[in-house]
Amino acid sequence: MTLPRIVMPSRTTVAVALAAVAAAAVAGTSFWRSFTAIAELAVAYKVPADQAWMIPVAVDGLVVVATVAAAVARHRVARSYSWFLLVAGTVASVAGNGIHAWQLTGSPIGVGIAVLPPLVTLAAVHLTILLARQDNNVATTQSRDTWPDPIVATLADSDDRTDATPPRPVTRLRVAPATSPRPAATPRQDHSPATPKENATDAELRTVAIRRVVEEGKTVRATGAELGVSKDKVQRWVTAHRAATAKDTAVAG
Repeated sequence: MTLPRIVMPSRTTVAVALAAVAAAAVAGTSFWRSFTAIAELAVAYKVPADQAWMIPVAVDGLVVVATVAAAVARHRVARSYSWFLLVAGTVASVAGNGIHAWQLTGSPIGVGIAVLPPLVTLAAVHLTILLARQDNNVATTQSRDTWPDPIVATLADSDDRTDATPPRPVTRLRVAPATSPRPAATPRQDHSPATPKENATDAELRTVAIRRVVEEGKTVRATGAELGVSKDKVQRWVTAHRAATAKDTAVAG
């Protein structure tokens, strides 16, 4: 029976998780303080007590939602709109906390302390999202680093290979998808040379050139163009062949 392998999280993953939990806790406490201040301000301005909680939820909730949207949005229009709502919600939350503190204390220091919770909420939520995204990136990188090593095999090239020769790595080949067979090519009817120039010797080209000019009656220029050689060279081959033929005929006579 094979026991399942337990994969322990890395130190980086644990650190990111702890930081995210701490940032979420800070965001929660700051949200609660801002919630209380804006709810009391709403009650002071004749909002029913049983409905006063809706005002801070709408204001600070907009900050949280806009922060999440700005962090995860990919489209430029959606990101711009998310940042607009984020700025608008933050300004409204800061203003509500500041007015509430001024009414209670009448002190600039009290106002400064009161506007800290909405700003901390904004920063903590944004930091939490960034840490969560970093955790995902770390997990993805670790999964990529666990790819198997390349296969190494020993190839016997010949009988006289020594044991000290190091093995050569075998490269994995990609097999091309199967395709339908191509139709057979139609034979060419232009009497092209039997041997291409790049694979033929001068002797073979000379034989083909003499056959084209002497037996088939083609011109020297056309034969040279077909074989890829100059017409002067074809002319020399044909002249030498005719001279040799005439000499052999004279000797035989």
